[in-house]
Amino acid sequence: MQEIPSAQAWQERVEGKVDQILDRLTRMEERQSSLAGKVEAHDNLLHDLAERTQTLQNELVEVRVKAESKQEVQQIQHQQLSGRWKAIGTVAIAAASIIGGFLSRIWFP
Repeated sequence: MQEIPSAQAWQERVEGKVDQILDRLTRMEERQSSLAGKVEAHDNLLHDLAERTQTLQNELVEVRVKAESKQEVQQIQHQQLSGRWKAIGTVAIAAASIIGGFLSRIWFP
């Protein structure tokens, strides 16, 4: 037959188990605090990256708008220059015709 442990032995065993449970809970709380700090750091990093991404997107939109407006300005300038060269060409042809007519009258009266 087995001997029944005394009440003090039971109390010591229960206190030992309670101490083990408290130690485990303390370690769990420490890990939880550590992980909470890491999560908060990652959250801050994500927030900073989101702000940076938004800033870059806004800058990209501005660059696109400027590029499009610059392209439009270049097209308008090209059209203006083309019109000017056409006018110059027309005047040059007319002047050459007048000079040719004048010279033909001198050489071939």
